[in-house]
Amino acid sequence: MEIIEAVKNGDSNAFSMVFDQLHGKVFGFFMKRTQNNRELSKELSQLTYIKLWQSRHTLSLSHSIDKQLFVMAKYTLIDYIRGEARAAKPKEAMLQKAEAMAEMSSSLFEGKDYVMASLKQLPPTRKKILQLKMLNGYSNKEIAALLSISVKTVEDHITKALNELRTTTTLSVPFLLFLVLEQAL
Repeated sequence: MEIIEAVKNGDSNAFSMVFDQLHGKVFGFFMKRTQNNRELSKELSQLTYIKLWQSRHTLSLSHSIDKQLFVMAKYTLIDYIRGEARAAKPKEAMLQKAEAMAEMSSSLFEGKDYVMASLKQLPPTRKKILQLKMLNGYSNKEIAALLSISVKTVEDHITKALNELRTTTTLSVPFLLFLVLEQAL
């Protein structure tokens, strides 16, 4: 109990004695629980002794130093496992997003061919208006002036073109527009 009192009072020599006496056991404790991962066991052992030093003022005189140290070791391991679990969640979410993007990417390449085939099937005027609007960035008014038709006719052709593309493909309008713009690049 004298050693506990000495450590509790901040005696670094007493702390060194505890370290020398119990370090091998603490390290062995972690080796068993980390599947013989030496580096991790060293790190967890160090963290345990850091916790011991930082919380030395809370040490109990009614329990042995080794019992208190192994309780700290147990909670150090629990903290490590929880931290790993927290770190794994964002990684798992990123992996799911990457898989979803890969799936979307493959459907993008398949969909692009399908959309381009659908674009070729549009009536020539409708296709020309859609290209002027989407690829060249002309406004409806500019297209109307360029083709000598009314703005309402331009809007009607764009609406009908997008509806035709939507009915011939299972893709959404923003996705269709992306594919059309992507083809221009």
